[in-house]
Amino acid sequence: MSLSNLFATEEFVYKFNNEGFFGYSLEQDFFDFSFWHFLPIIILCAAIFFTYRYREKIKGFKHEETLRFVLAAVILLNEFAYFWRLLYVGSALSGDQLITYLPLEVCQWSAFLCAFMLMKKSKHLFDICFYICLSLGLLPLFTPAVIHYTGPSYFRYYQFWLEHILPIYAVFYMLFVMGYKPDFKKIWKPYCALAVLATFAIIANLNIEGANFMYLADTTDGSSLANILPPSIPLRLVIGFGLVTVLFALLSIPQIVRLCKTKKKA
Repeated sequence: MSLSNLFATEEFVYKFNNEGFFGYSLEQDFFDFSFWHFLPIIILCAAIFFTYRYREKIKGFKHEETLRFVLAAVILLNEFAYFWRLLYVGSALSGDQLITYLPLEVCQWSAFLCAFMLMKKSKHLFDICFYICLSLGLLPLFTPAVIHYTGPSYFRYYQFWLEHILPIYAVFYMLFVMGYKPDFKKIWKPYCALAVLATFAIIANLNIEGANFMYLADTTDGSSLANILPPSIPLRLVIGFGLVTVLFALLSIPQIVRLCKTKKKA
């Protein structure tokens, strides 16, 4: 038997599996606005509160740098785990075309940027992460459509929530513990980061069948907020840009008010 025929036999065909902790359910297993939906959000809020409450003690802790590196390592490992799991389950309910799961999503880039922000104590990355994580990064917390088939009995549930709440917590950590301040005058940085990511996403969407990176090509399963956007890519870009502008403006209001008060006192 030739080598090519040997590897063509059934025992050498890799089969994806939906069973077990790393798999997924064939029926809806997670429901929006349930206890398991609010629990991670409550944990995030509690973590942010206690970090603010004990910010001086954390800052003066002799192993503070180790804490940041551990947090960054958890963020990176959790993000890599998303792709490792795909090798087990494939693309869940949509088959085994893993090329449609390239790291071209806002949450994935946010995770990587926040990890390096923590390790390098980078103010430049903080300027980007503050606006992206506290605007677009919050939206999946309200409509976690991608885990409707992976509730708390599955690994993907925990991976999803860690992927989204850890970058948000990292921003507040740098805000409270390290004393970094957002600057609305540097708002061009997150705009540029999103523009670069959107460019790669659109190119991938146009060249990979079934790809829908950043939800710029089509709607998605579940109750995602992206489903309210029109099907046209140019319209999605325009409306998305408008939404981002509104969210960035809301985040900038406290800074502008504080600046006006300072000038008034002066």
